Amino acid sequence: METLLGQTYMSKYRFVLQSGMLAGLVAVLSIPSILKVLICTRQSSAPNTAYRRYLRTILHTQAWYLYAPEPKNSKFWISLRAVRKAHSRSSRACGKLGAGTITQKDLALTQFGFIGFITLGAYRIQLYDQEFLEATSHMWRVIGYLLGIKDEYNICGTNWNETRLRLDIVLRKVYTPALENTSKDFEEATKALLNGLWPVNTTLTVGSFLFMTKRLAWIKGYEYYNFDYRPGTQSDPNQYRYYKDLNWWDRFIIFYGLFLVTYLHKYNVIRWYLNFRVWLNEQITYYVPYIGMIMFGFKWAYNSECTIHHHHYTQELAKQMETQFEVHNIRNDLPQLINLILNSCPLMILKPFEL
Repeated sequence: METLLGQTYMSKYRFVLQSGMLAGLVAVLSIPSILKVLICTRQSSAPNTAYRRYLRTILHTQAWYLYAPEPKNSKFWISLRAVRKAHSRSSRACGKLGAGTITQKDLALTQFGFIGFITLGAYRIQLYDQEFLEATSHMWRVIGYLLGIKDEYNICGTNWNETRLRLDIVLRKVYTPALENTSKDFEEATKALLNGLWPVNTTLTVGSFLFMTKRLAWIKGYEYYNFDYRPGTQSDPNQYRYYKDLNWWDRFIIFYGLFLVTYLHKYNVIRWYLNFRVWLNEQITYYVPYIGMIMFGFKWAYNSECTIHHHHYTQELAKQMETQFEVHNIRNDLPQLINLILNSCPLMILKPFEL
């Protein structure tokens, strides 16, 4: 079954899949109709709310990759139903407030965010796995359908060649122009998203990741390598290079990240290292989100539907922490905090992800 085959690639290409999806989430914010709904829901306007919302998005996506679509009560289906319900609720609420509703077009453009950059840009990281492209295209066609996208709006076709043509049209006609002319609301939402997800990946910076996202969308001035030009176009010596505007840390992150995925990701040992690093970050964020605690407080880091299951002892642990540490001074108490968490771990019941 191709859907299950598509799911198997999360373990093989976890790092680039997650990176491509995050770039897609940033790009989606450049679509005015989608951004208006997100602003209306007030779930993405600040780092703490963005942390909760986008971590939930990441975990939903993992459920679609990691759990089998059978039986009907599997976490694959529980996740899909939860997302459809959330879309319906947000659409109705924002419609009443005059911010617009979630349309089929918005769903299709969001679908691009999950699949577009990693598939269209696969050759740019020397990923020539045709079976991966076919299986991923089919899997996201099915998921799009299950999320309520009608066939005439589904960005994934019956095979990869059909999907590739659709994705390329959407990139050229929608995302490239949108990312060339972004609004102040986009900038604020992007900062909230990336700063909110910093506890999940501490190498994230707004400058570096926005540069890499625009590079993937073929925005002029955001080229890094000589092959970073749309096929059929040439380098313009008079084009301003926005890389010059970045600070040294952003430049280092871009160099390090692009060098790894462009030239080294094809080697199994490097791919294993990158995948393991993402997996480890996921486990820490899922079970002991200590950076989230430091940045946003215990309530936001732990009392969320997208982290660990709350047993009585876990809540008692949180109360102990709240009593012993003031949030505004918590950075000074970090060693003591980590020691308390480690000593209390036997009290914590770590259950699988519950939606």
